[in-house]
Amino acid sequence: MADEAADIAETVVNAVMVDRLKAALPLLSDSEQELIQAIFFDGLSEREVGARLGITQSVVNKRKARILRKLRKIIEN
Repeated sequence: MADEAADIAETVVNAVMVDRLKAALPLLSDSEQELIQAIFFDGLSEREVGARLGITQSVVNKRKARILRKLRKIIEN
């Protein structure tokens, strides 16, 4: 019974976080949204995204980290 309640609680928390993420994504710039879309929804690697944008994988990684920090701040507020 306790495991079932924990699973339900985790499901609810995950649903709330997904809703917050969906609300936060439009607050990003178009280029930020494109990068997040490519990596997390289209399944491209950082190297593939870099090739598509004409930048290095390390630049993609730094941009992704900055965008994720920005999303975290938006979601936490």
